[in-house]
Amino acid sequence: MTQKVLFFLLVICFGLLLYSYSGKWLDEAQPVPAVAGSEQDTGQRLLPVPNRSHYVADISVHTEGELTVLFDRIEELLERPRNDQESALVSLVLHGPEVEYFALKNYAKYKSLVDRAAKLDALGAVDISICQTMMQNYGVSSDEVPAFLEQVPYGPDEVQRLVNEGYLKM
Repeated sequence: MTQKVLFFLLVICFGLLLYSYSGKWLDEAQPVPAVAGSEQDTGQRLLPVPNRSHYVADISVHTEGELTVLFDRIEELLERPRNDQESALVSLVLHGPEVEYFALKNYAKYKSLVDRAAKLDALGAVDISICQTMMQNYGVSSDEVPAFLEQVPYGPDEVQRLVNEGYLKM
């Protein structure tokens, strides 16, 4: 199979998985009543910390369009900005040719893509890591990418680290 077909299948599987879990991710937390007579009984109700799964997407795309499709799907799942106590919907680990899209020297060419990634990051929809090894392969130094990207030494190792921490790989 060609890489485009494999990517298309990956995006479909990713979309289906996110869709199937979106209701669980985005359910409103129900208030938990405080016990009468306890120190917590202030008339306010406490909200439980939701037990949500964390997901990591191992991304190595080859076109701007493929990354755009992925961002489209994440935006569809995001109903509202997430707060600091909520984890991102997905952790993206970029370690393919897309690292060039995020090089500051290419910002004018890929402005809409980079701005969209920054917006999704700011809204708490994604945590985005970028592979320093692949950056070096494309001649992009560590001071030549936007600050919202977390730089990791080697993308596949970062994916494995997240899986070891309990993230579900897509």
